[in-house]
Amino acid sequence: MTSAPHLYALPEHRRLDLKARFPDLTEQEISDRLGHALEQRGDACARWSQRRGHLPTTAILGSDGLWHLRLGTAMVCSNAARRFLDLDAPSPSPGTVIPHSYRARFHDGLVGLEQPGAPDWDVALTGEERQPDLVPRGERCPINLDQGDWAPCSVVSRSDWKGRKRNLYIAAAGPMCHACGDNLGQDLSYDRHTHLITGLLCNDCSSHINECPHATGCYQADYLNAPPAAYLKERYYVGGNRDDRKRAARSVA
Repeated sequence: MTSAPHLYALPEHRRLDLKARFPDLTEQEISDRLGHALEQRGDACARWSQRRGHLPTTAILGSDGLWHLRLGTAMVCSNAARRFLDLDAPSPSPGTVIPHSYRARFHDGLVGLEQPGAPDWDVALTGEERQPDLVPRGERCPINLDQGDWAPCSVVSRSDWKGRKRNLYIAAAGPMCHACGDNLGQDLSYDRHTHLITGLLCNDCSSHINECPHATGCYQADYLNAPPAAYLKERYYVGGNRDDRKRAARSVA
């Protein structure tokens, strides 16, 4: 009988990944952490309640020359507090003015300053629309840009190794998070032991999926046990894309 039962209840590749993530901890200490997490989380990890990835998105050109995201019928940049977006608002028509501010506007009318000194500005929407994943990051409205509603740009340069690999995993298992399936995938997840990419995760899953202590019976454990696109066996370039640097050096020479 092992002295680290919670750790050895996991598949071997998950054990090796955890040991690579926590090289300074003993197997017993890792197992104790898993046991504590099992007590806290119960039979399965909780899912995020605000499912948004199923809502249709459209990028709309604004009078400021930037593209602004419509999520369902709501403009993502209409409130810096993303969780307070009015997803039941009527869809804006061309000419609608969207106030922009880095200050979060709460339901009770209070305003909280998120970035002191940041400017406020108004943007009138035009009638020009584009598929969001075709809009480069630099042409997107900065409000709520990194909160998970914008699809990653599918048009990538040769030097953008993350973008190229992300496209591979989207083609293999779809653009939604490969774990929860509730939100758009944003980040590449990888095994710390093998450095092989396991799949594409949304912001929420990416931040804590490796804390999942369950061996089975949990959506996060299901992903960790058998990621749907792990068969691609693409390597995550820890510390940078060395291969692209070599190609760039050769091209200059």
